[in-house]
Amino acid sequence: MLLLLTLFGFLALSEELEDVGEGAYQLIDALLVVAYSVPALVVELLPVTVLLGGLLGLGTLANNQELTSMRAAAISPVRIAVPIVKLSVALITIIILLQNFVIPKAEYSAAQHRSKTLIEPELSDLEDNPSVDKEIWTRSKGQFIRIGFVQPDRSLAGVEIYQFDIEGNLAKMLRTPRAELLQDNTWLLHDVYETQIDNERSEMQFKDSLLWEALLSEEQTRTLIIPASSLAPRDLWKSIQRLEDNNMNSEYQRILFWTQMSIPIGLLGMALLSLPFLVGSTRSVSVGQRIAMGALIGILYYLAQQISGHLAGIFHWNVPLTVLAPGLLILVIAVILLKRAN
Repeated sequence: MLLLLTLFGFLALSEELEDVGEGAYQLIDALLVVAYSVPALVVELLPVTVLLGGLLGLGTLANNQELTSMRAAAISPVRIAVPIVKLSVALITIIILLQNFVIPKAEYSAAQHRSKTLIEPELSDLEDNPSVDKEIWTRSKGQFIRIGFVQPDRSLAGVEIYQFDIEGNLAKMLRTPRAELLQDNTWLLHDVYETQIDNERSEMQFKDSLLWEALLSEEQTRTLIIPASSLAPRDLWKSIQRLEDNNMNSEYQRILFWTQMSIPIGLLGMALLSLPFLVGSTRSVSVGQRIAMGALIGILYYLAQQISGHLAGIFHWNVPLTVLAPGLLILVIAVILLKRAN
């Protein structure tokens, strides 16, 4: 895991270094962003890691004829697999905790550091001052927008929108305590107070919800808002429900949700897959050969997992079945091989 994290960490750092120098974004910010990405990398790499760990750990037992001795002592492969399953359950618990509690907060902290690319260097000291308000002012399509605070759940707090007529007079104002990003750049405003203003009077209306386009620019959204893939599964499912309530396409969010659900299945399958390859092995295999075999299987699984998500979106196949297919296939193959060895 440490070796893989080091490799992928350097790759992530090389991408972040491209933004160093933009606004107030510095090298220390890039390093912190990479550090905050580690929990998500751990979850993504765990299925491959347990396969490599199984091949290395159990491979040592096979090379020393200890697995053969166990079989001669009438210990079945299924019984040998019990500790592997127990360890897999422990790792799955860690994955669930990371997905629900650690990754969303870490990605939010990373987004706060990335936001420095939008801050002028001379204002960076003010941003670090706790006495200075964290509000954001921006302009989009002829309207001025005030944002009180960016929330960790892909929403904005304390939003005010000011629209002006062609003569520069204030024509309409909207206030909402919460604006939630649904998809692309479509926002759902909650508990909206809309004030229409003309030369003689003003009129206020209240709306439970209101769809709004382009509250932020694409660059601002990409920088300030955490990606949907970093949401906790329960928040991602709530996002799916809100999209469907507003008659919007939720397919992309469904793919992300079921991709998160597929990781524990793939981890269990990968962990069990290492044992059938080694039971009954009478020849000594080098560590390098085992790593090469595990890496090849891991790469194929990773590619299959990525392709299944794209296929589900392109051909509109059944999302749960398509996305879970690689993990279920690995698990079924591992169980079948384990039964044959048994």
